[in-house]
Amino acid sequence: MRLRDLAISLDPSAKESFQLQITRALGLAIRNGRIKPGMALPGSRQIAEELGVHRNTVLAALRELEAEGWIETRRGSGTFVTVTLPDLTPYAWGNLDEEHKLPPSDPGYDMPAQLSPITEPFQALMDLSEGLADARLAPTEAMGRAYQRAIRLHGNELLQYGEPKGNIMLRQALSDMLSERRGLVTDPDQILVTRGSRMALDLVTLSLFKQGGSVAVEDPGNRAAWETMQQSSGVVLQPVPVDEEGMNLDALEALLEKQRVDLVYLTPHHQNPTTVALSPNRRMRLLELAQRYRMAVLEDDYDFEYQYDGGSMLPLASGDPTGQVIYMGSLSKLIAPGVRLGFLVAPKGLVERLARVRLRMDWQGDRVLEWAVADLFRDGDMARHTRKVRKAYEERRDHLVGCLHDDLGDALSFSVPEGGLALWAHAKPGLDLEAWVQRCRQQSLIIQPGSHFSFGRSPLGATRLAFSQFEPRQLENAVRRMKACL
Repeated sequence: MRLRDLAISLDPSAKESFQLQITRALGLAIRNGRIKPGMALPGSRQIAEELGVHRNTVLAALRELEAEGWIETRRGSGTFVTVTLPDLTPYAWGNLDEEHKLPPSDPGYDMPAQLSPITEPFQALMDLSEGLADARLAPTEAMGRAYQRAIRLHGNELLQYGEPKGNIMLRQALSDMLSERRGLVTDPDQILVTRGSRMALDLVTLSLFKQGGSVAVEDPGNRAAWETMQQSSGVVLQPVPVDEEGMNLDALEALLEKQRVDLVYLTPHHQNPTTVALSPNRRMRLLELAQRYRMAVLEDDYDFEYQYDGGSMLPLASGDPTGQVIYMGSLSKLIAPGVRLGFLVAPKGLVERLARVRLRMDWQGDRVLEWAVADLFRDGDMARHTRKVRKAYEERRDHLVGCLHDDLGDALSFSVPEGGLALWAHAKPGLDLEAWVQRCRQQSLIIQPGSHFSFGRSPLGATRLAFSQFEPRQLENAVRRMKACL
């Protein structure tokens, strides 16, 4: 790689000569990592022209750096930073000033507590803690063609500022899909396209809560969503237990009788993490409670398309006559994790407010991507892709279930989920699940302990095992490694 711009300034009033200033500046840039080992430097003539000095001054500075071992000249190729740098201190050409020390790893000021990370970021060979779309199955060829059409036919328009609600073609395509597949009677003005579900959560909490608020959440539930809401608006979360029929509405009603709840956030289709579905009776009762207490309901329907056994219940929003439900969906779960596209469906008045809030953080989304994905819906590519990945994920679910029965049947029990991207497994007596999870992590196999999903971080003796992003041979390998860690 060749360095194009040096970004060096010289001080004519300084006591040091230009030669020494150039030597010090280049040496510090190499030491601080601005100029990387092996990188080619510009020619001496170019440096001299950029700095406005005589070429001999630059040559003298480069000779000094070469003598110190920082750079090397390769005949016929140019001047390069040495791959193996010399001892960093001391410099023969001067001591480091305080201002030129490496930047600190921590800020020199206090950060708000809500910005402190609750979950720890890490890299792993296999992460089974969250169900993701498999990017290897993404319709890349169709997307490539759609991108080309977008730029070729509409580049002048799409590369301008656009509508903060999202591309009208995509909103129309989503409106048609929601009507045909999910029973929502809606129009494009009731839809806001977002950069994934995290932005959608941000927008909802920032739009509904100025100074805090109270949000009822499922327990166990989605910790990433809890963190997003807390960090956005500092809301107070109120846990409501989940059982085999979904959120316990007796507990929710008891909470509502004691205090004000502004919003209930839940995943009624395939509850995250337990995969249970909110029963029909509870769905009707939740809508009645929301209307009675004038409470908003945020329905996170992140994986509606992945129903493998029998029919699927329609979203809460499809049976909402009073405008209580805000419906949130994800195209990232349908296409690939790196395709950051989600959407919100709400009454027009709220969508207008959401759009105004969105303008403060991000004027618009990726207009070319949105047009291309709309094209996939229009041409039927998205429907074909959905059928393909649904079949693949069902096969992966069945494969994981078989492997778990064969190799971990004595350690884990679970019900086969009717849909979704993961299963919820309970530890049988004799297995210390928290210790087992830690042993798996030492083998670069990431499984979350049950306490991760518990609002109070109490041990649950259960964990979430995802299957969607892994091929059968990868699932077999993961189960073997899990068995070895017992």
